[in-house]
Amino acid sequence: MPNIALQCGIIYGPILSRRLGRSLGINLMPRDCKVCSFDCIYCQYGSTDNQTMDISGDFLPSVQEVATVLKHALRKPRTIDTITFSGNGEPTLHPDFHEIVKTVKTIRSDLRPSTRLAIFTNSSTIHQEKTKNALRMVDASIMKLDAGDPQTFLDINRPISEINFSKITTALKSCSNLMIQTMFVDGDISNARGAALKAWIDLIGEMRPSLVQIYSIERPPAKEYVKCVEPIKLEKIAKDLQKQLGINVEPFFRY
Repeated sequence: MPNIALQCGIIYGPILSRRLGRSLGINLMPRDCKVCSFDCIYCQYGSTDNQTMDISGDFLPSVQEVATVLKHALRKPRTIDTITFSGNGEPTLHPDFHEIVKTVKTIRSDLRPSTRLAIFTNSSTIHQEKTKNALRMVDASIMKLDAGDPQTFLDINRPISEINFSKITTALKSCSNLMIQTMFVDGDISNARGAALKAWIDLIGEMRPSLVQIYSIERPPAKEYVKCVEPIKLEKIAKDLQKQLGINVEPFFRY
């Protein structure tokens, strides 16, 4: 089966999200390729076209373009629970990310004051001060952490060479009101059993996030050898984590 299509514009949705309700997406990456610092084996958009930590150019939406299309979308008479930064890659890589978040927050406050701002991020820039400052303006920063050790991180997320696992985890430990999202996968590479799972649990214990959201693949992954972790296994991981650490864990799946 093919991977799902890339988002073809700056604004998409609203889509019905299990975690965020009716979510209006903001895509800060190009329309015709995925730009990310990771090349995750499970990504629903397929392999990363442009793997980088430093992007610029006219192919990215400007602050003004984001503002214009967002105002238009928010003025339509429909229910929107959350405005979410996500899309075709890693949103925090946009060179004007901080200014865009600030602008989006102002527009939200003017037109939809009860709507939350959220972001799905792979955490690769969380050690950067400009990213930290931008995320402080967002109501829900949902941070990726798919591994508890460097090798599993390399195997699953396949980051660009300059990304350091320890730097990411150290930065995450310093975040207040930390929310973690973890994609569990099985097959030849797995973070759902054995030493890899134990390392992840131990790291979550060190971080003490306010919330952990776990899930597995539901759409065709970038690599065919990636297998889904069954709902019963996700529920067991959630119960074990809650029992051992007293941390709030939400498993998401469809039977």
